Amino acid sequence: MATRIGSLKQLVFIAFLLIISPIGFLLYKTSAVLDEQLKRSYEQTQTAIELGQQNNILERMAEDIVRTAQQYRIVQNSAILERLQDNINTYRNRLAVHKFLAETKPDHNVINDLLTIIERDPKGAELSPLPLLTYQLTNRSHAQMLAALEELQKEARATRTALWQQAALLIVATAVLMLLMTTLISRPIGQLVRRIRSVGKREPLSHKPLRGPREIVQLQDQIIWLDEHLSELESVKAEFFRHISHELKTPLTTLREGADLLAEEVPGPLNDRQHHVVSLIQNGSISLQKLIEQLLDYNRVQQVHLLSLEPVNLDAIISETTHTHQLQIIEKSLEITTPKESMSVKTDIEMLKRVLNNLISNAVCYSDTGGAITITTKRTNQMMTIDVSNTGSAIPENEVGKIFEPFFQGTRKRHGPLKGSGIGLSIALEAALALNGNLCIAENIQDKITFRFIIPLDPS
Repeated sequence: MATRIGSLKQLVFIAFLLIISPIGFLLYKTSAVLDEQLKRSYEQTQTAIELGQQNNILERMAEDIVRTAQQYRIVQNSAILERLQDNINTYRNRLAVHKFLAETKPDHNVINDLLTIIERDPKGAELSPLPLLTYQLTNRSHAQMLAALEELQKEARATRTALWQQAALLIVATAVLMLLMTTLISRPIGQLVRRIRSVGKREPLSHKPLRGPREIVQLQDQIIWLDEHLSELESVKAEFFRHISHELKTPLTTLREGADLLAEEVPGPLNDRQHHVVSLIQNGSISLQKLIEQLLDYNRVQQVHLLSLEPVNLDAIISETTHTHQLQIIEKSLEITTPKESMSVKTDIEMLKRVLNNLISNAVCYSDTGGAITITTKRTNQMMTIDVSNTGSAIPENEVGKIFEPFFQGTRKRHGPLKGSGIGLSIALEAALALNGNLCIAENIQDKITFRFIIPLDPS
């Protein structure tokens, strides 16, 4: 029993989930990281803006404190002293905010101590250190903020690199998953295609269990059923041909013998009209016999068979095949040229005769009276090429592609008393393919139509 992997729809859905999941995970993680980066960037930017504002305010207020203290030393007015105290308190409040934003505690403590001294002794306290300490504090906080922003940029670059690496890994994983799922679908389909071709060529069909989606396994079962059904039809057809050939040959033999006796005037003399009628009977019976033999031949080459390989002398086979058409050759005054060099090939002699017999018969029938037929052989590497050429009119271009189809009869006029069946070249092609060879039209011009038959020297 074949192992089934669910239905094709389920397999496609699973493949979609497996492929989309890594992509969804990557998108989710990227979104989360970007949100975190944006949040931190926003916070750092806000802190930098506020810290910059605080730095400016502290620098101005330090200058105001120094200026107010100097005014008090000159005027010694209580209103100026009160304003000095307000400036110091405001400075301390701003310094506390700056301390929260910049976190530079030692610098803040030094400045607070200096402010306390100024409060206690506004007349004698040293004022010049306050602007300098304030300037140093703002510079340090500014440098600290730049360092924090630079660190954030480094983290952003590191995050981007990590995301690219993860994306690359996920792309590889997705590609592997796609390859796996494609293989799970394409492999059984490829096996099905090969089995369908085996059915079409009537080759032995493998019944090995097929692993794949349920629909493909069911299709395989249908192919097996079709193969068995076709085998039954082939058996019925073969039996029909055997039966009909026997039923037709017996009365046909009697008819031919009777016609021959009449032609020889055994029952009595015949006049010219009677001779003509007898001639028609003879030609018709010969044509019918040839048609029956070709139908049987066509049926045989369609069957699956094992080749019986043996060394074959090509010259002898060509001479023997040509001799079977000697009567027609003499009647049409044809000039036959056969190979002078004797060559041999290892092949199935019956199949070889089928090819050569049909090619030579075709050449004889379509050659003009007084024309010529040329048969050549050539050995190239491990292949044997046999060309059969004849004079006569060329095959129309629109018929070249159909010439090997069963029962196809072209528009070219057939020269001779017997009408063709249209399956001779089809039989020749089937036999050539059975020999692991090929048959094609090599030349197609006026007075030179060449059929080329190529077979391996040793198919084994």
